[in-house]
Amino acid sequence: MKYVLAIISIMLGAIAQYFLKQGVKNLSTENGNAVLKVLFDSNLWIGICCYGLSMIFWLYVLSKLELSRAYPMVSLGYVFTLFLGYYFLNEPITLFKIVGVGLIILGVLFLSGS
Repeated sequence: MKYVLAIISIMLGAIAQYFLKQGVKNLSTENGNAVLKVLFDSNLWIGICCYGLSMIFWLYVLSKLELSRAYPMVSLGYVFTLFLGYYFLNEPITLFKIVGVGLIILGVLFLSGS
């Protein structure tokens, strides 16, 4: 259960990044209303809420796992954001990204299994 909650927490963090990206997509810093736009953008608030939920799950995970086993799993967020970017933002997946993701997953397996 603790590993499932860790994955949920990490996925929520990746989803938060997607919504933050959507929220600042059309934000212009040239305009003085940029701060007001940020305060009232629903995508940004969804992203902030996802981070809040992610933190709640993560606190539980930290209470059940050694820090040296739990924290490397956070790097799986890179894997999730790669796929979110591909599916929802039309970002390309290159060979270098695939190799990088493979290395991240291998690293997580080594660190959390040791």
